[in-house]
Amino acid sequence: MKKLTLATTILASLSLAACSSNQGLEKIDSDFASLDNDSDGYISKVEADDDSIWEHFSNIDTNMDNEISRKEFNAYMQLNAGKVATDSDVSESAFKAEIAKFDKIESSFSSLDNDSNGYISIAEGNDDDISNHFDYMDENQDKRISRSEFKGYIKKYGNAVAEDDALEAIKRS
Repeated sequence: MKKLTLATTILASLSLAACSSNQGLEKIDSDFASLDNDSDGYISKVEADDDSIWEHFSNIDTNMDNEISRKEFNAYMQLNAGKVATDSDVSESAFKAEIAKFDKIESSFSSLDNDSNGYISIAEGNDDDISNHFDYMDENQDKRISRSEFKGYIKKYGNAVAEDDALEAIKRS
């Protein structure tokens, strides 16, 4: 029982330290897309180096892979709503980005998989305007979308993310 109490106290202290660690940091004044200079779906340390996000990088990169995904960025902004962003547009796009606000997916998996290798790469996704959905679809974070990830995403969110043609293609498959 004493160990549990001690562990809880330590965890609470660490949580408070993490929450207060944002004080004194420069505010993030850019949205995810403008920070992702090479449009690969991630913000690398190189991309963050000359920007206000640099001070926040280690707090945002929760899986410590030295790059920030859209999910990590949005989660951080939501957790720190109003504390880390100066511009209301940045805050809105970062922590309230909902899939319903993205352009809807119009194409079938096959038409997006340009090289017919069974996956949609980041480049293929960017070419076909599904880049906003990409990181949400890529459940295993392998930087490509499988047919099952694509179908699962559209089945889960339906017409909030997909146009009629894409929904019909999922129903037929």
